Amino acid sequence: MLRLRMNGVASTIMRNSGLNYKLNFGLDAMSIREIAKRFEPNANLAKHLWTENARECKILATLLYPKTEFTSEKADLWLSDCFNQELMEQLCFNLLQHLYYAPEKAMEWINNEIPEIRTAGYTLLLRLIIGKRKLPELSPAMELAETDFFSDNFRLQQTAERFLKRAKIV
Repeated sequence: MLRLRMNGVASTIMRNSGLNYKLNFGLDAMSIREIAKRFEPNANLAKHLWTENARECKILATLLYPKTEFTSEKADLWLSDCFNQELMEQLCFNLLQHLYYAPEKAMEWINNEIPEIRTAGYTLLLRLIIGKRKLPELSPAMELAETDFFSDNFRLQQTAERFLKRAKIV
C-alpha cells in the first residue's frame, strides 16, 4: 500500500530537508491515515512498525497502537526514538494527546533538562489545549516557557513561544 502511493518528489524533498530514514515513501498525512483506517488497532503490529526505519511505518505505528494499552513508560521509550521534530509531533498528535495521563506526562517532560524532551512536553500541552482536553495547572509550564523562550535551542524556543501564545488565550 505504501509503495503504491509513493511520491518520489516529496520523498526527495524530505530527505534533502534532513528527514533521513532508511525508507521514505513521501506520503502525506492524509494518505497515511487512509491506510491506517484499513487496520484494527493492534499493539503487536504497531510495535513492529515502530522498529522499522521507514517514515510512514513509524507514523502508522502511532495511529495503530491501541490507546488503552500504551503505557507512560512506552511514551518515554517512543519519545527517545523520535529523532526528528516531525516524528515527535506525529507521536503527540496521533497518540499521546488521547491518553488519560497526557497532562501529567507533558508536565513531566517540560521539567526535563533535555531540550528535545521539553520541546515534546510543550508540543503535547499545545495538543491538549487545541483539542480542548483536560489540562493541568498551566502556570508552572508558562513560567518555564518564559525562560525557554530565550533558549539557544531554536526548536525549544519556537515551541515555548507557540505554547505561551496559545496558553494565554485559554
